[in-house]
Amino acid sequence: MVDLGKYFGHTKTSAGGGLCRCPKNTMSKIILNTQRLRLEKIEKSHLNDLYALVSNPKVQRYFPKTLNRNETKEFYEKIQNRYETDGYCYWAVVREGDNQFIGICGILKQEVDGQVETEIGYRILDMFWGKGYGTEAAEGCIKYAKEKLKKTSVISLIRSVNAPSKRVAEKNGLKFEKESIFHGLPHLVYRLLLKQ
Repeated sequence: MVDLGKYFGHTKTSAGGGLCRCPKNTMSKIILNTQRLRLEKIEKSHLNDLYALVSNPKVQRYFPKTLNRNETKEFYEKIQNRYETDGYCYWAVVREGDNQFIGICGILKQEVDGQVETEIGYRILDMFWGKGYGTEAAEGCIKYAKEKLKKTSVISLIRSVNAPSKRVAEKNGLKFEKESIFHGLPHLVYRLLLKQ
């Protein structure tokens, strides 16, 4: 998954937490739909799912650390703050057929090398890897960034050892642009120009 979590202050803990089915007609705000998925605003009802995701060592492999329950709540609050200040952030990724939470994906405002950038970030639970969900969710976010937010380009910040995230970026048309230091760690910057 893409390295976007360092600024949320991760610390190490054990994995755990149960997954739930996400009711389709809850108070969750649906942001967008793809062929197999829907992306909806992360709300308190997603906290257990969020914890299962960010406490999973496989999911967090390319992030500095996993999160415990208190840090998951802090992560959730930072997402809510981003909704208020930026109008977007990570959203819950839910499979349409059975309303299964499978991860998070979204659009993040980042500063890279002194420039404000629009980043596409994603993390999918390992039990759902290899099914194209990350690529599909990211593609939906790219379209949203172009059509709803009128962005002219999007990036992904990827650690050089993170081959799966490179593949997701490349499948969605992003091209390697440069290397950069992001939150003290070396990252590859992939970019896609969005023609309006």
